[in-house]
Amino acid sequence: MNNFLKKNRHKLRRWWNSFRLPAVLTFDFYWEIVAWPFKTVFTAWQQARVRNLLLGLPALLAVAGLVWFSASSRLQASAISSSYWVKAGAAMSAKDYASAQILLNRILEENSGHREDALHALAILFEDVGQTDRAAALFRLLAPEGKQGYSNAHRRLAILTSSKINSQSSPNDLKAFAWHLQAAHDDTSAEMAVAWGRYCLATRDIDGARKFFRLAVEQHPELLTTLGQIEAATGNTDAAVSNYEKASEYLSVHLRSNPADYMKRIDYAQVMMRLGKFDIAKIILEEGLRSNPDQETTWNWLLASLYVNFHDIMSAEGRPISELLNQIDKALVLDPNHGAALTRLMAYATAKVEGNVELRTILSRVIAEGEQPALAHLAMGNLCWMEDKNEQAMFHFEQAMEIRSDVPVTLNNLAWLISHDEKKPDLDRSLAMINAALEKQPDNASFLDTRGNIFVMRKEWRSALTDLEKALKDVKDKKAVHKNLALIYEQLELPEIADQHRRLGVEIVDQPK
Repeated sequence: MNNFLKKNRHKLRRWWNSFRLPAVLTFDFYWEIVAWPFKTVFTAWQQARVRNLLLGLPALLAVAGLVWFSASSRLQASAISSSYWVKAGAAMSAKDYASAQILLNRILEENSGHREDALHALAILFEDVGQTDRAAALFRLLAPEGKQGYSNAHRRLAILTSSKINSQSSPNDLKAFAWHLQAAHDDTSAEMAVAWGRYCLATRDIDGARKFFRLAVEQHPELLTTLGQIEAATGNTDAAVSNYEKASEYLSVHLRSNPADYMKRIDYAQVMMRLGKFDIAKIILEEGLRSNPDQETTWNWLLASLYVNFHDIMSAEGRPISELLNQIDKALVLDPNHGAALTRLMAYATAKVEGNVELRTILSRVIAEGEQPALAHLAMGNLCWMEDKNEQAMFHFEQAMEIRSDVPVTLNNLAWLISHDEKKPDLDRSLAMINAALEKQPDNASFLDTRGNIFVMRKEWRSALTDLEKALKDVKDKKAVHKNLALIYEQLELPEIADQHRRLGVEIVDQPK
């Protein structure tokens, strides 16, 4: 401070003297004060640096104004988005999905904040209201395959698609599913443990599936049945029984409060079968049939399976063939197409019997007793055919149809099964069976379709053509018939018609077998 005063002492004294009374009373004194800013600017203007600064000052002010305006707008929009976000959360909690959707869409329109959160919440909303396809589309937008996206979206996408993953899934589907599992960074929560377990099952990693399902089973007791199957498959019988018993307790409680849940009723019946409690399983299924007749086909198939189980148990106990055929009969009455029941009926042509008694003698006794003569005749017909006694075989097939009106359907199904045997198809026997059935019902489209298929396998193209063209109008699986007809016309060197059948086959939506 002292050095400053010494250095500028003369200047300070001159400045102070300028304020003496005579100078203050002059015009020049005030003119100097007024002119000083202009002189200062003029002097500075002579310097290029100052001149450039002054020329650029308006632009700097304009830029500063724009920055301030933009920041102010963003802060205001962010505040609005935050307000929408809070309100949307409240609407979701109250399950007011309509209001929540409007608010979330406004956030996306503002595009100022919470965008990813809003997209994820909107996907959850669609999932909650059952629009799973829309939900999955948004999740995929947030969580693309092969790229780390929004972790929660990867997680939800894995959970959402896990029910569709199984051992028949394509390698690409399994690869995409594995990516979402890994990108979710979660293998401990119950829902993700279920997803990981299903992936392990699909890739046949039984130990991994067991580990993950055990993590999830407390919150997802429906997994108890699957755990029981895993333990049974790996030879842990005690653990399997324990899981089945726990599953039966859970399903029993669930059905008391949700009697209309027919899928859980089916699970309950199957658990009872695995525990060997067939009588209880039968009651469960019959109750399901009474309470849910719309699913009659499903209930009948399950009840037929139950009677097949009864047959196998009674067979192991050495019960008479008449009693065994009675169980097969009950199964086929409920479901004439039941593969397991038909297979067991055909097996009587090669069945082993104890002692020196021939199977022919036993079946003859069953026919004579009149307990199950129709099925006994069918079994005897198969046996005669296997012994190259074709005329006797046809007699028994025809006699079976005379006894019961539903036997032609059984013959048709047996013919189909025998002709499509992967190991050793018997086209001659199957053709004899379906011919016998067509004698009774010559215009039955299903029977004509079966015989047409057999003729295709025998490469008897003109005979196949006649049957399949008759069947086409009324048969259920038209797509398969068009495919066969395309092959036949190709073999008959009529490619134009073959091409039309191929086109029609492509246009038909796949039908269930």
